[in-house]
Amino acid sequence: MKRLVYIFPLLILMLSFQNKKDILIWEEGKLLTWDDFRGKTEKRWSAASTHYDTFKNLTDKGSKAEVEILAIFYCKKSWKRMSWCNDGVLAHEQKHFDIVELYARKLRKQIIERKYSSYANLKNVSDSLYDVMDKEMDSFQDKYDDETDASMNGDKQREWNKMLIEQIQSLSLYKNTTFTLSFSK
Repeated sequence: MKRLVYIFPLLILMLSFQNKKDILIWEEGKLLTWDDFRGKTEKRWSAASTHYDTFKNLTDKGSKAEVEILAIFYCKKSWKRMSWCNDGVLAHEQKHFDIVELYARKLRKQIIERKYSSYANLKNVSDSLYDVMDKEMDSFQDKYDDETDASMNGDKQREWNKMLIEQIQSLSLYKNTTFTLSFSK
C-alpha cells in the first residue's frame, strides 16, 4: 500500500507531462510548424485544420484568487494534408492560433477590469465572460476564413495579418497569462 502512495502521484505527473506534449501554449514570436499538426487527416476539402481552445483556471487563495488564461493549440486534433500544404497555408493556420490569443487577452482584460466580492463571484462572472468571448471568437474565426477564403485570397489574408498583429499588440497590457485578483467588500 505504501508503494501505491508514491506511485500514484508519479503516474499523475507522467500523464500530465504527456498531455503537455500534445498541446502548445501561444507564445509571442513562436510560430507553428507542420510538425505540430499531428492529428489524423479528416475527409474534408481542406489543406489543414487548427484545433484550439482558451483554457481558464481559477485558484482560490482566501482573500485573493489566481487566474490563468491560456491560448491552447491541440496537436493531436490539428491535422494537415501535406500534398496541399505550403507556407501560405501554415501562416493562415498560425493566424487562427493568434486569434485565440487575441480573445484570451480580451478575456483577461475583461476579468481584470471588474471588481469581485468573493471567489464565487469571480467564478460566476468569469464563466459568463468566458462563454461570451468563446462565442465571439468562434464567429471571428469563421469571418476570418470567409474573408480570406481560407488563405486563397492573398490581399485579404495580408489585411487580416496586419490587423491581427495590431489588435494583439493593442492588448499587450494583458499578455501575462497568470494574474492575481483581490476581493473587495
